[in-house]
Amino acid sequence: MNKVIITALLSLMIWMSAPLFGAPLRFEKVSEHCYYLQLKGGGENVFAVVTDEGILIVNPPSEPDLSATVDALRRLSTKAVRWVAFSGPRAVHSGGARFFSEQGAMLLAGAQLRSISTSIPGTDAKGPVAPGNSSSEPPSFPWLIFDHQMHLFPQNLEIRITALQHKAQTGGDVVVYVPAEKVLFVGGLYEAARYPDIDTDAQGDVTDWIDGLKQVVDSIPVLKPAIPQTKAESKTAAEKTLEEGIAVISARGEVSNFQNMKDLLSACQKLRADISKSIKAGRSCEDFLSSSRTDIYRTYSNFDPYAGKLCESLSAGADK
Repeated sequence: MNKVIITALLSLMIWMSAPLFGAPLRFEKVSEHCYYLQLKGGGENVFAVVTDEGILIVNPPSEPDLSATVDALRRLSTKAVRWVAFSGPRAVHSGGARFFSEQGAMLLAGAQLRSISTSIPGTDAKGPVAPGNSSSEPPSFPWLIFDHQMHLFPQNLEIRITALQHKAQTGGDVVVYVPAEKVLFVGGLYEAARYPDIDTDAQGDVTDWIDGLKQVVDSIPVLKPAIPQTKAESKTAAEKTLEEGIAVISARGEVSNFQNMKDLLSACQKLRADISKSIKAGRSCEDFLSSSRTDIYRTYSNFDPYAGKLCESLSAGADK
């Protein structure tokens, strides 16, 4: 009887302690080859395209999340990470970039992203500097630098990696799109239901962010099916538009879709136009932000910080 009680108590203790340790991180499947992993704590997302010819990983983290990410990748595939890409200049600074490079992966970066990354503390012209290392003696990393766009075709799967030509969330934003599977990774450029945080220290621009997001939207073709749909198929299409069928993964948070991103862009374009009209009418930023005209824009979070910076930027431009 005592053994039964002791066994029951041990089982109860194990069951109660399990949530304290938590389940291991794992990659969530978005499409046949595309996955994302949401880190604990800050909730940053790591994106991966997994094929039989190797893995592309975007924004690999530093420790302690790096080890958990590597373990999650090993549970997902036995293939090696062959390419590492970054959605913004700060991601180059991660310990994950160093780790995978030392494992033989090629680092991919837009020219602007790479240039800006060298001016952010903790990096230098050759690559990321690990804590405790002298910046004068980092290892030599294999880089592939491109100006506008590059393509990978592992296992005949097209992966488009595009460098924005506008200063947006940073001065060197990069997005990754897998056309066949309708999956888009945008990093910190866009976050669902939220106005962006502009990284001015990395040369981000609150006004040009709108044009940068428009470049991404215009680059994604939304094609109607060539074969006429049946009534049943049309009903399904009405419930889920073509834009909603394109998954959008940000640097943090849950998976969104292309329609939501287009809606935010439209709201920001209208907001910019409204602020410009208000400035021309001689109104201050404080007057505009406190007016009822802003109510329609407050459906998205982070409105006041974003709109305040946008108004300041447009006011400064009008004074020139």
